Amino acid sequence: MKGSRFPRRMDVKPGMTVNELVKEFGMAGYNGKRLSEAVEIYEKMIDDKDCVKVLTAAGALVAGGMRNVFVSFIRAGLVDVFIATGGSVLTHDIIEALGVHHVQGSSFVDDVKLAEKNVVRLYDVFLDKSGYTKVEDFLVEVMPKMPQKTMSPKEFFFELGKHIKDENSIIKACHDMNVPIFCPSFTDSMTAFHAWVYSQNHDLKVNPQLDIKDIMEIVWQDKTFGALILGGGVPKHFIAGMMQASGKELDYAIQITLDRPEHGGVSGAPLKEAKSWKKVSAKGLVTDVISDVTLAFPIIVAALLDYKANK
Repeated sequence: MKGSRFPRRMDVKPGMTVNELVKEFGMAGYNGKRLSEAVEIYEKMIDDKDCVKVLTAAGALVAGGMRNVFVSFIRAGLVDVFIATGGSVLTHDIIEALGVHHVQGSSFVDDVKLAEKNVVRLYDVFLDKSGYTKVEDFLVEVMPKMPQKTMSPKEFFFELGKHIKDENSIIKACHDMNVPIFCPSFTDSMTAFHAWVYSQNHDLKVNPQLDIKDIMEIVWQDKTFGALILGGGVPKHFIAGMMQASGKELDYAIQITLDRPEHGGVSGAPLKEAKSWKKVSAKGLVTDVISDVTLAFPIIVAALLDYKANK
């Protein structure tokens, strides 16, 4: 159109910080722009002193190599609440803490032969099945040392964090930083299975419904709320649903997903759709980054660590 011109476009240069690179993404289009928006929104969450910053995680992200990224983010004081799956995030964190590591493998393998070697596969990542035996042994050892009462998953993981020595554990980092862990899919995990077995002859029992009481004590506060949602799933729906149930709304929301919206599933639902449910405020700042979490999440965290260091 006459009289108009294109804005400056994205560029790169030697020695750029991650934060500088992300700012350049803001001059791009498509998901480059969305990634920049995600960092900008989270920066606003950091600057909003009344904002409760919620991180949700679904999918095999510990197996995917994201464990240290979570820990760096949490220990930097940039997360106030963590909501995760019981299996592929929290149980896998315990496995790593006990010295059994997820290793790079290949998706082009004979899975029957892997099974014969007691190795399980998560796409191109391998895990020795002995990790699950170590989880059982660890829980059998520490559960008698925990309060013998009925507790929520939030209480359970806080108590568990006292007994994990690995500084690179997500559960320990949350314990040390006083970041509550909510696990609405607790029963879908080997950790929950062993807790249930123990509960048959002991007073320590974990009641997932009590997470509702615990999260409500947070969302009913006179605060603003923001969420960084990794992969969707139950953790995404839990924070959004509890906001709706409380009559509150998310003021900021970022989603990283590769799922599609057309089948009606929660993991692919765009965040603007949540405004129709009043789970996200009508004026809420939102962005959907259509990306593999293992690509976008480390870039976002690195940029935010830069941002905090230079504030």
